[in-house]
Amino acid sequence: MSAAPDLLAEARQVKGPGPDVAETVRTTPRGVPSGVRTFGIIAMVIGILALGVGLSTEKDRTLAALLTCIVYFMGISQGGIMFASIQTITLGRWGRPFKRIAESFWVFMPVNYILYAIFLIGGGLEIYPWMHEDMPPHKAIWLQENFFIARQLVLLGILGVIDLMFIRNSVRADMGVAAETLGTATPAWWSWFTAGWRGRDIEVEATYQNNIRLAPLLVVLYAIIYSLFAVDAVMSLSPHWYANMFPAWHAVSSLWLTLNWICIISVAFRGWLKVEHLMTPKNYHDLGKLMFALCIFWTYNLFATILPIWYGNMPEETWFLILRMYLDPWAPLAKVVGAMCFLVPFTVLLSRGIKKTPKALQAVAIFIAIGIFLERFIMIMPAVWMKDSLPIGLVEIGLPIGFAGAFVTVVANVLARVPAVPISDPFMNEHPADVHVHAKHAAH
Repeated sequence: MSAAPDLLAEARQVKGPGPDVAETVRTTPRGVPSGVRTFGIIAMVIGILALGVGLSTEKDRTLAALLTCIVYFMGISQGGIMFASIQTITLGRWGRPFKRIAESFWVFMPVNYILYAIFLIGGGLEIYPWMHEDMPPHKAIWLQENFFIARQLVLLGILGVIDLMFIRNSVRADMGVAAETLGTATPAWWSWFTAGWRGRDIEVEATYQNNIRLAPLLVVLYAIIYSLFAVDAVMSLSPHWYANMFPAWHAVSSLWLTLNWICIISVAFRGWLKVEHLMTPKNYHDLGKLMFALCIFWTYNLFATILPIWYGNMPEETWFLILRMYLDPWAPLAKVVGAMCFLVPFTVLLSRGIKKTPKALQAVAIFIAIGIFLERFIMIMPAVWMKDSLPIGLVEIGLPIGFAGAFVTVVANVLARVPAVPISDPFMNEHPADVHVHAKHAAH
């Protein structure tokens, strides 16, 4: 009966004095770099202008582009919590320096949620074919406007509340420990998180115990709710098509997408956050290996989706693939997606040196992140756009730029105001049993 607690106690052992977090704590809170602020403002202005012009000229096309952005950035926001939850469940150490960055992604979720609610309630459902045609009885029950809106907002809202509990619990101990160093420089609003502080040892233990219970629940809810989200928000745009693997493909690719954004943001911000010594080539090597693994898994899910449709050769299923993979104007874009999401990253990430070079890995991550956006685009837009040319213009370029600007601005402001790494987390330390083999010794 005591085996499991003993294993946890052993896993939580630490080696040495622990990571040096004094500088990042001392500089918290910090100002957001002027370049980030400027980029965010310009990008958001571009996005707002693109949305306004699009809604006034080609409403359906603009709504489809808006849905693509919401689906894409909602995946990143929730994926950040999934990364933190997985690190918690697996007692992982290699990814702990990235944990706070991943958690900061979720703070963009309320923006996504509000935009999605406006989209659903404000007429966005008009682009869904089932709103304008009679559906078979078994689908008509599920695809009712009010039921559709209610289950989307309620389920995502429930998940969001538990996400917030996880994040509040996660930052509480870090804020309390940091406050011991900052003294009177501690931001007053931190008291909302640290009210009733009971001391470092008690709070660190409570944080661990609470999150080790919340993390498995979040993973299960994510699998269920984001599978339903993929079916409703994306698959129901083609209500007569279905694929059993599609929800899993969407959920897992959202986690893969998040890993790439963790790489992008961490490399860009680690100097500003004073955590370069914590995000080492070894950490990026591990992150790169996981990016590589999920690249392969994305391809496996794609193959598992296509294979039964191909050998079944049923018209109600094959048309979806034929439209996107063999017919103009979408076929060339499908090849680009295949290259950006598999061929190029699979080949490049075979290199150990690239995975251990942060700037190089960041370039690969940007490439993949764009590829996944195009994958989301080709899943959604063909259900709305019926013309012979690709819909690539101000709306399709401006809206993603606006979302990216808002996302980076939110993340930067969060990381500027809280400890940039989980400073109180015992898993930030190396385990006493860790052994590092150096290349010059490994050759013998």
